Amino acid sequence: MAVSSPATASVAAAVSDAATTASATAAAPLVAMRGVDFAYDERPVLQRLEFTLEAGDLVAVVGPNGSGKSTLAGLIDGIHRPRTGEALIKGLPIGQYTRRAMAREVALVPQHFDPDFELVVREVVQMGAYCRGQSAADEPEELLTRLGIAHLAQRLFSELSGGEKQLVVLAQALMQRAPLLLLDEPASALDVSHQLHLFDLLRELNREGLTVLCILHDLNIALQYFDKLLVLSGGEVAAFGPSDEVLRPEIVESVYGVRAFLHRHGGKTYLTFTPRVRRAARGHVHLVCGGGTGSGLMRELVEAGYRVTAGALNALDSDEQTGSELGLEMAVEAPFTMVTDEVHAENLRLVKAADVVLVSAVPLGRGNARNLEAVREACDLGIPVWVDERLRENDFVGAAEILTGAGVRFVRSEEELFAAVCDGATAEPTPSRSSLPVAGRQRSE
Repeated sequence: MAVSSPATASVAAAVSDAATTASATAAAPLVAMRGVDFAYDERPVLQRLEFTLEAGDLVAVVGPNGSGKSTLAGLIDGIHRPRTGEALIKGLPIGQYTRRAMAREVALVPQHFDPDFELVVREVVQMGAYCRGQSAADEPEELLTRLGIAHLAQRLFSELSGGEKQLVVLAQALMQRAPLLLLDEPASALDVSHQLHLFDLLRELNREGLTVLCILHDLNIALQYFDKLLVLSGGEVAAFGPSDEVLRPEIVESVYGVRAFLHRHGGKTYLTFTPRVRRAARGHVHLVCGGGTGSGLMRELVEAGYRVTAGALNALDSDEQTGSELGLEMAVEAPFTMVTDEVHAENLRLVKAADVVLVSAVPLGRGNARNLEAVREACDLGIPVWVDERLRENDFVGAAEILTGAGVRFVRSEEELFAAVCDGATAEPTPSRSSLPVAGRQRSE
């Protein structure tokens, strides 16, 4: 994105101010929530909030509607007061700040801004400098240019589109030269082009020293542009940390109630979603697979309502990547490494906890042959085992001999493996193994 030199000078001044202030208060985080509860009248909205925001952070706040995101913005900006706990800015309770002093520390871009008077864009932007006592000589043109809205300078604010207004209010906030920029759904009225321009700009400002906390609904934008994510659910912090660690499929499903699939392509990580099928739990299936032979089964079993585990798999194997996208628990070995004692023990733990074990037509070599030892142990324990008979064709080390006489059931294809599990499931599943289509086999405990 092209950046004009006057704009760079203006923002450099803002960053310099922010850096000076941050240096003076280095001992305290920029924002700290310590056991904060907040309620509107008697209706709890935020509960037990605990997190800190350090100078230079680039954080997105995500969560379902009604999870307390906008209320959190109001707390940080000093509009609200905690019912219990402490909300601190640079180590001081928000109640100790006057509104003018708070405006020098936190610049808020709200969802809606409607001035009471008819003002042109230039005047609206200049309002941001008033908290620092600066006169009209503090020109806003460079910020307008940087945001691509210099041509709107003499337009009445009330005549602008929703997206244009949002960019003007952002320029006003940047005129405050506060160390923290707080944005509440800033892209809600922007088209795709202006959204990308906005988030590119936020990253650029952050690289220049500005701390950014942005409330969003788009999880893929959050993944692509923000270093950390704060996930709110039911007014509480569900997760906080690096973006690619926080937006795991199981967290997304727990918070949003949808199935989430994590994908990596071209160095980027992104999510796709499907509605969560609300079925009673149908049991635990452990899948022995690898080399892409189990990916389809994983997805089908998860969608059918089963709890699925897998292993042992090497990291970066295509089945391991699919399992990670689905949020499955797996026994995972390092890439291109034989299954070690530690990972074998983890695989055995998952096998022993399963209601049924499925073995795909996985190619067998010295590196993964040990997985069939775990399968044989499942047979000895009375856990039903189905095996894709094409496994024999892909056995390059004779490992499948260990299953001879073990009582495994062979099927002809991946489709038959799936059908073997699903066709015999009872209409009223229970947590016991009899809920799976293997009630006739008894486990020797």
